[in-house]
Amino acid sequence: MGTTKLTVEQVLEARLRYASGEREYSKLAREFGVSREAVRSAAEGLTFKYLPMPPKRLK
Repeated sequence: MGTTKLTVEQVLEARLRYASGEREYSKLAREFGVSREAVRSAAEGLTFKYLPMPPKRLK
């Protein structure tokens, strides 16, 4: 998808959605205009390591 990058807000949103059980990375990637892999890496904390991770399970 080119060089479009995730913003801090998008990373935090992806992490919150991941923590709440959402695993549709393709859907988030379309919403954010980036690749599925970029969303997955950010949501799982593989990238943007300086940003906080939410608790493991949010209900």
